[in-house]
Amino acid sequence: MQVMIVEDQPLVVEGLRSVLTEIDSEPDIRCALLASRALTMLRGGLRPDLVMLDLNLPDAEGTTLLTQLRSEFPDVPVVVISAQDDRHTITDAIDQGAMGFISKSSTTSVLVSALQLVLKGGIYVPQQVLDDAIHPQPPRPTIQDLADIGLTPRQIQVLGLMIEGMPNKLICRELGISDGTAKTHISTILRLLAVKNRTQAVFALSQMGIRLPRRPPKGSA
Repeated sequence: MQVMIVEDQPLVVEGLRSVLTEIDSEPDIRCALLASRALTMLRGGLRPDLVMLDLNLPDAEGTTLLTQLRSEFPDVPVVVISAQDDRHTITDAIDQGAMGFISKSSTTSVLVSALQLVLKGGIYVPQQVLDDAIHPQPPRPTIQDLADIGLTPRQIQVLGLMIEGMPNKLICRELGISDGTAKTHISTILRLLAVKNRTQAVFALSQMGIRLPRRPPKGSA
């Protein structure tokens, strides 16, 4: 397991290293203290299984780097690890394509469980945010296959790209479909998930325990 930690606080980095050894006895951990360094490593060909990203770096604040990572490297899942864990910050990170948001105040067990979920293709959102976002709808059933709620294989592909934070134009280009077709698929996806937008779709998938198939990196066999 290869993980990139983008964090400028050495104590936090060491804490995350310790947590990762509970998931993999010998994790390959690459560290970047600056956003610019992280970009250089990725542009040089590094493709970690996961990027753990702090939102407040000396050369990038907020979701600036997250947005850039999702645009340039959509095949690399990113989890935000932040001390700033208000609902707005969490939803903003998810809306920009993060596959999870973990507060730095979380317990080790929560951190391990969240990382394991994302590494398996899941989406982690703090339960309190899920409750706020989905309330007052009743709890959603846990399902294994999105086809069970009526999504077609193509709609599942579209949903996967939506979750990566891709805008409609890039979804069209990626799948070779028209803008009208993409909009029809997205409308159907939101209706079947009983949500109004992409961020709520992420929350709904998280509640249902859905794990989307991850796209292979471009150029892979």
